[in-house]
Amino acid sequence: MSFYNKVILITGAGSGIGAATAVAFAKQSAIVSIVDINEQDLNKTAEVCKTNNKEVLKIVADLTRDEDIKRIVDDTIAKFGKLDVLVNCAGMYTPAKIESNNLMKIYDRILAVNLRSIVALTNYAVKHLIEAKGSIVSICSVSAKLVTKNNLPYSISKAGLMHFTKCAAIELAEKGVRVNSISPGVVKTNIFQSSGFNETEIKMCINTCIDNTPLGAMIQPEEIADVVLFLSSDKAKNITGSDYLIDGGMLLNGLVVIR
Repeated sequence: MSFYNKVILITGAGSGIGAATAVAFAKQSAIVSIVDINEQDLNKTAEVCKTNNKEVLKIVADLTRDEDIKRIVDDTIAKFGKLDVLVNCAGMYTPAKIESNNLMKIYDRILAVNLRSIVALTNYAVKHLIEAKGSIVSICSVSAKLVTKNNLPYSISKAGLMHFTKCAAIELAEKGVRVNSISPGVVKTNIFQSSGFNETEIKMCINTCIDNTPLGAMIQPEEIADVVLFLSSDKAKNITGSDYLIDGGMLLNGLVVIR
């Protein structure tokens, strides 16, 4: 697959799936506009991308701020003149259950990052994607389909994202824009570290997830990136409104208690 002269906007590109996706696109000659709230992490991704492609735009932004979302799209268009693919990788995770005293604080923050920001960014970018007959790929989660304990806000946010993908897909199909999502299982990223877990808690969470994964292994970010590129390419020209499950079989096992 070649993405020569294609402009790809990737959120959450400072680490994990977002970083792997940015690098994968750069290797395929894409022009990448990469976004993250962490400038240090973003710089690391940019340096790797530049070894494959010199056209990299770094945008440090907070996706919970509407003015930042507007700036992300405006800066990308000002620099490159178009937008072909939007990849929504930014996300956060914090465990909580219905009895948690701080449930609504966690809920509001997770929904703001994992769902509202994607709706807002899509809304602002969509006119450019229509012009390019482009594509949108969002990173969802097996948690959108899996009933889990102690995972209420995150599961709701990802279920909402999955349904948003389908709603956007049916609306944009006649405009030539395809919209899909990917639902990973446990991926080797820093999501637990960034959630404030200590080392013992991180090991427990990872072991629990792996124990509930029939294939018995963590998924590498590059594996998810490969599917992002496929869904963004002409090879997937008749795929829209779909969710690709990459979970090592986790969904087959049913209930998972994260913490």
